[in-house]
Amino acid sequence: MKKKLSFVLAFAMVLSLASCGNNNTPAATTTAAPETTAATTTEKPAETTTTTEATTEAAPAPVEAEPITAEPLIYLGFENTDGLKAVEQVEDKGSLTGANFGLAPSEHQILIAEGQGAVGNALYLDGKYGVDFDMKETDESYTFSFWYNADRVSTFGPVVQIGRNIGMSNADATVTWLNITKSTWGSNSADIFPVAWNRNSSIGTEVSADGVWPWIYAMDDQEHGKREWCNLTIVADGNRYVADDGMERVGTKFYLNGELKWEANAENMYYQGLSPEILTGDGIEGHIGINYWDTIFKGFIDELYIYDEALTDGQVKTLFEQGNPPEKPVAPEAGAVEEPEPEPLPAAPVDASAIDVLGTPDRVLGFWSDTTDGFELKDGTTMTIKLNNYSDGVNNFDNFVTAFTNTAVKTDKVASADNYEGYAEYGVLRADAYGWGYPDGAASFGCSWDTDWASWLKLMTSANVQINIMRDGANAFIDYVFTGADGTIMTETATLNGAWAADAPVFVHITGEAAYIELLSVE
Repeated sequence: MKKKLSFVLAFAMVLSLASCGNNNTPAATTTAAPETTAATTTEKPAETTTTTEATTEAAPAPVEAEPITAEPLIYLGFENTDGLKAVEQVEDKGSLTGANFGLAPSEHQILIAEGQGAVGNALYLDGKYGVDFDMKETDESYTFSFWYNADRVSTFGPVVQIGRNIGMSNADATVTWLNITKSTWGSNSADIFPVAWNRNSSIGTEVSADGVWPWIYAMDDQEHGKREWCNLTIVADGNRYVADDGMERVGTKFYLNGELKWEANAENMYYQGLSPEILTGDGIEGHIGINYWDTIFKGFIDELYIYDEALTDGQVKTLFEQGNPPEKPVAPEAGAVEEPEPEPLPAAPVDASAIDVLGTPDRVLGFWSDTTDGFELKDGTTMTIKLNNYSDGVNNFDNFVTAFTNTAVKTDKVASADNYEGYAEYGVLRADAYGWGYPDGAASFGCSWDTDWASWLKLMTSANVQINIMRDGANAFIDYVFTGADGTIMTETATLNGAWAADAPVFVHITGEAAYIELLSVE
């Protein structure tokens, strides 16, 4: 078991301004920096360089590790999948009004990399899924910490994101989140990672209608943790102050590998820091590697702590020193997902009024193994065939088939040239808008269910079918009406143009596969 350290994970994912349809940039909510990212990066170096030099000249004494006595609010050691839920991005956004995607449960295996973490095992995300965990509410004094090793992280893409109403628009809810991400907000548009970007759509509205969007990073214009293990810790001390942009912040410390890289407070404002009230209120969410807008994270995550108090520099040092990750961890591979065996369908009911049956009520019928009689389709006439179709629900082709031939076949013999001299097929039409035997370009199909084959296949497990066939010389026009047991109706059309000579004899018979078919009438 991993030792449960105490460390607050105020851990929130980056919300992409571009993808959210929000025109704000982090600098746009401040007065200390210009309104565009480019302008921000032009003016920032002088300010950040001065501060960095001052920090270097007054280098603090080395920090000694201190014991942690507090119990974590959240601890995920990723020794196993306990408390984790695999999720994926889906097109259905549900009630979310500010998202590009919804998040839905995923069948993807949650990958645990055995012995590859900072302590024991680690979570591995292969870029195809993310993980949700049960996040808890806390006040404005907290600590969050975790180890990560990023194989892929995109601009605004999430490593971890926490908050409430994350996928909602400001007009519908108070939106708060803290997101660990990558950005191009360094000096001269340098890529910087990790960045703790955060927001509160209600704080600071007297200054900006869109709330506050502060962020904080190591102030070194570098990327940390790209294909190497890195420990990130963020501490919010609970002390509010008004920053240079006129908006409230909470005093914040930003650590990498146990070392304090930047501190934002009332004496050191700029635009850095954390928003107040990020993790207060109902409905707090916790997402790892995934959010409602951006590219899914790929890499390792381990030792995620959230404390509901601010840890000291020495305790943060202890969090780091607990880890001993491998230099080059080995990523596990997802195993094949086993598809559950479908429940067998019950035996089909038997209609005593049927004039012929194909197959058995347990829906067993070999392909082309049985047939109805062949019924003549005379020129200028319409034939109406009614039948019950009970497919096994497995494949689209497990249903009745309509065949057009030159021979009046009989139900006691398989329709083939072996049984009927001179037998030939003008065309064979499956129920699922597919066919063969006719000349190239002679057939066309249309169906009301478009591409929703799952719904059609389900309907056909118990369907009453009416087929209207109208012959006009060398052509035939076929209309299918499928009525399901629940009353659902779907329709299909098929056309055969020039499949036979205008004066040729044409006969129609019904056969099928993996189904039970009851022929009710032919008129």
